[in-house]
Amino acid sequence: MPIRDQLLALQWAQLKHDEAYHKDVVILPLAQRIKHMALHNAKYTAYFLEAVETGDEPRLTKTLVDAFIIALASANTLNQDLGKALDETAANSFAEVAANLAESLPRPQEDPLWLVRQFARHNGQLAKICESWDHLEPVPFHEGMRACNLALIKVILAEAGARAIDIEAAYKSRIRIVEARSIFDDRFREGAGGEA
Repeated sequence: MPIRDQLLALQWAQLKHDEAYHKDVVILPLAQRIKHMALHNAKYTAYFLEAVETGDEPRLTKTLVDAFIIALASANTLNQDLGKALDETAANSFAEVAANLAESLPRPQEDPLWLVRQFARHNGQLAKICESWDHLEPVPFHEGMRACNLALIKVILAEAGARAIDIEAAYKSRIRIVEARSIFDDRFREGAGGEA
């Protein structure tokens, strides 16, 4: 399956997950929803820094997967087809996309803070666009938010590739952990045709 279809399938899964498990966020107006995602990313920037400083690889991996989840949710909020936006990579797997991105960004192996700097840079730009929205400044909000989210997803995929993380499998595992916390998980899964 082409990477575009794989990403769109994950965006669909994320949409269904958010509608069932995160109604409190889904019902927010779009501007507030994007701000919510930018706040998640700000939190992840701090987690990335702490994980790099302490050498906590499991925490870095978990945060990377959580950041991937937020990038998918942000793309859905922005009606952004990430697979189409990444189509220039001409890859058929997440591993290929990640390898291509790690090479093209570039991601130097000897720089442990590359992820922190790149993530902070792009999320800072997203936060600035959100702030500009509050002030009704003349900013192309939609295009800017999409560009920031695409930059974030590229950083996430490049880092996942450099660390040999199967982002799709990690996503599915992590989302299941989050869903299992809900008191209604069995009912949501039954309604989705899943086995309870």
